[in-house]
Amino acid sequence: MNTTHWDETPVGACTQDPERWTTSADEQAKAICRACPRRWLCARDACELPRAEGLWAGIVIPEGGRGRTFALRQLRSLAERNGQQVRARRYYYAETA
Repeated sequence: MNTTHWDETPVGACTQDPERWTTSADEQAKAICRACPRRWLCARDACELPRAEGLWAGIVIPEGGRGRTFALRQLRSLAERNGQQVRARRYYYAETA
């Protein structure tokens, strides 16, 4: 997809049908993801969002466990190899009274 935001960053195909990327991980969706011009930004975003899950940058992020840790490491590596610096995650905790 060749569409861009106002700031010239590419818009991914996932914006047209977000459910496809969060509910299943079919091979066609993975292929579209891997060919997306926003893939490196997407990998960085997945690492920075605290609850990212589903298909991001062609990699499936499970809800929890070792598979999640492994997927996030892959995404961090993918982002950083392609010039996208990943910021440390920020955790916000609600104040308890």
